[in-house]
Amino acid sequence: MSKAKETASNRMQRPTPEVKKAIRDILNRKASIAQETDQIKEDIKAVALAMGAKPAAVNKIISLIEKEKAKGGVIDSERDILDFADEVSS
Repeated sequence: MSKAKETASNRMQRPTPEVKKAIRDILNRKASIAQETDQIKEDIKAVALAMGAKPAAVNKIISLIEKEKAKGGVIDSERDILDFADEVSS
């Protein structure tokens, strides 16, 4: 197949109204998710300030809670690791 024919056969078709709508919907949802993400970051900062902690600590707490809800036993496992490290460092 010649280079010109190969390029022409690989071209996308013109978008249908349905495809255009689907792409616009995706873009709108992505923008909405970005706004939600920004709001969550601000909420985490506010909680950290109220706790007298850093946002990273709040994120770690949230992550542990999410893992605990999903799998169970995560917090106990982390506690065991920290207890062990504390004993070794003493």
